[in-house]
Amino acid sequence: MEVQFLGTGAGLPAKFRNTQSFVFDFMQELKECWMFDCGEATQHQILKTNIKPTKIKRIFISHLHADHVLGLIGFLSSRSFLLDKKESEVIIYGPKGIKEFIEQNLKFTFCSLTYSIKYIEISEEACIIDSKTVGVYAYPLRHNIDCFGYKIVFKKQKGSLNAEKLMELGIKPGPFYKKIKEEDQFEYNGNIYNSSDFLSEDKPGKEIAIIPDTKYFSELDDIVKNSDVIITECTYLRATDESHARKNYHLCITDIHKMLSNSKAQKVFLTHISARYDKSTEDEVIENINSSSEVYIAHDFDKYKF
Repeated sequence: MEVQFLGTGAGLPAKFRNTQSFVFDFMQELKECWMFDCGEATQHQILKTNIKPTKIKRIFISHLHADHVLGLIGFLSSRSFLLDKKESEVIIYGPKGIKEFIEQNLKFTFCSLTYSIKYIEISEEACIIDSKTVGVYAYPLRHNIDCFGYKIVFKKQKGSLNAEKLMELGIKPGPFYKKIKEEDQFEYNGNIYNSSDFLSEDKPGKEIAIIPDTKYFSELDDIVKNSDVIITECTYLRATDESHARKNYHLCITDIHKMLSNSKAQKVFLTHISARYDKSTEDEVIENINSSSEVYIAHDFDKYKF
């Protein structure tokens, strides 16, 4: 799995930072890609990447501020032209009002999509996806309008079957392989075997926490403490700007230090960065972070595997 950032700026677009959006490539795990937020000109940013809009099957919107949603209508419209078939539903998750925002904009721009949209509107903490492979949880944040963070939890998966070892017993590939993988034991030629003897090690689960616009509150520490990967806003990179963060309902680098003090995260990505900071400030921030996590300040088009 990997993530690519399309917009990493706060509020207004800047020369080197577009407004908020990033895309997860879960093709190997789920055969689809997921987009989180869709700021103005997101579809233009995609043109500079290898991301295929038709592979984006789920869009998660944190809140309805302009810098997180103004690219949605253009993206959804262009996606119609790129499809080679008419059935490719998109599921959009977001706070109450996301359906009205999209449908009214489509109506007034006379935009007719060649695919359907399913809306999942969120008003409280909830599990919004629960499959054999992955669970996704939404939780309310503390912004100046309704805003939700998301946690993606990939569940532990059984290892791969050792087909060569099974064929040594005389068991050829077929439907029986599925039964062996799903059950603890199986019977063949009058003998009982443990399925685990024919499987590689289980694939461990992975937890990804996504924290869009919010001011700091203590529950954030609990939300991220078991996450392997954290993608979080950090609008204000200097500790001296903490008062601005509180006033504007955003996070400051001091808040990131608090969150990471009790976190086991392997990788942390800071995004939604104010345009007031230059490269030297970014380097200083990374140098002074006291954490066992690998911490990165994300830039547009950065791509990371994990």
